[in-house]
Amino acid sequence: MEFKRYHPATILFDLYGFVKNVAIFAIMLFVFNYGSESMLVRIGRWALLFGAALTLVSLLLKWFSNRYAADEQAFHLKAGIFQKTERTIYYEKVQNVQRRTSFLHKLFHMTSVSFQTGATGVDAKVEFKAVTQHEANRLESLVKEASTKPVEVPDTDAHLMEMDKGEIERVIHFTPTRKDVIKASFTSLSFLFLIVIAASAFSKINALFDVEEAVEGWVLSLLTSGWVIAGIATVLIIVSFTIGYIRTFITYGKYEIASDDARIYISKGVLDESAFSILKKRVQGIEISQSFMKRLLGLAEVKLISAGSLGSDDDEVSTLYPFLPVKGAYSMIEEMLPDYEVSTELKQLPRKSLVVRIMKPYWFWLIVTAALTYFRTNLFDKPNVWWMISISLLAVLVLARIANYWNTSYAITDRFIQFTEGTLGKTTYLTRRDKIVEVSVKRTKLQQWTGLATIGLVNRAQPVRHASLPDVTVNEAARFYSWYALRGEEVRVEQERK
Repeated sequence: MEFKRYHPATILFDLYGFVKNVAIFAIMLFVFNYGSESMLVRIGRWALLFGAALTLVSLLLKWFSNRYAADEQAFHLKAGIFQKTERTIYYEKVQNVQRRTSFLHKLFHMTSVSFQTGATGVDAKVEFKAVTQHEANRLESLVKEASTKPVEVPDTDAHLMEMDKGEIERVIHFTPTRKDVIKASFTSLSFLFLIVIAASAFSKINALFDVEEAVEGWVLSLLTSGWVIAGIATVLIIVSFTIGYIRTFITYGKYEIASDDARIYISKGVLDESAFSILKKRVQGIEISQSFMKRLLGLAEVKLISAGSLGSDDDEVSTLYPFLPVKGAYSMIEEMLPDYEVSTELKQLPRKSLVVRIMKPYWFWLIVTAALTYFRTNLFDKPNVWWMISISLLAVLVLARIANYWNTSYAITDRFIQFTEGTLGKTTYLTRRDKIVEVSVKRTKLQQWTGLATIGLVNRAQPVRHASLPDVTVNEAARFYSWYALRGEEVRVEQERK
């Protein structure tokens, strides 16, 4: 087995990361304090230069000492300058693959690839910060071949197994249209940012230079005209929407969701490209979330809950697409993951759970009311304002609990459990029984008096994923517990098949 060094461009990308981290300090020391003779500034400059030189030397030594090899079974890694370490990461431990091609990578015709495992610490991932496209494809194919188990077939069909594993056809489930990008731009409300910034900038300029007094006569009347203000606002909205559309297109313009028999593939980005793949059997659950604006537009965000770490931007890379049509999202889940079924017939909580939710203490309201009572003479000129604010806040909290009750529903089917909760927005969580590693049934004193309970479950993820559904009936909690007890038989049958 032949070990080889990482690509020399790795030094450049590590150095680029160091420069990004110290750029602010460098600007403060060498630009803003240019010509300063302060002892503290001089010490900071020399310390920064010494740190840069030391970092460059350590990166060179690290590149000379670190090596890797990839055979048919595992990654073999050697690292360390003074203290040598060797690691072996088997391909079967790899759960997710993430590839990113930044603008800097494109300049050098390189890419980065990271193989995430379900472990923690140094064995959590195998990362190549700068490799050629050919080498990245080779490493990914090795992992993919190891994760594809051979299927036993009759001798008459043996010739079908001679197909190259690399030629497995991917099915493309979604690519955004121009209409989808426009919806995404509108959902983000980015077209309002420029108006807010312009209004804030004008108020600050007016406070400094008193623009209203400097501009007189017909110019002032023109600027204060309703038609002029409306025209300026329209122009700002168009410019803001255009900027938001360009920004959204750069992020999601080349989005693609695809899958084959074993994996799901997500790729996106125009200037900064990234690709992510996850084994279907590693998906522990599915989260479908809708903000208030997305509910109005009939959109949803689908996120895959994985057993392995996804890196520093877990939420971003595990999301299929943040602006999927709701019906299209449900059908896409069933196409990509035939083992998952999204239920559309959900059960509401019993009416007494609404009473229990309304009766629970309003601690936030009590704290705010106490503060308003204490400071009412200093904050308000009118004596009745403080208690009106207190009553209004209590009404809002009560309405929020009522809305949360009406938006809460669930379904427990043969192999699946599905929760839906939310107030203005909605979040749906779906998982399979064999993917749940722990369940719980808890009851508070108030729930004991009313015959209710809270059921909870745990899925393997990083961090561990906890989900719960409060205020179901005791009978439903018992049924949930009995339903989960069948998991042992289900897992045993699955193991016998393997």
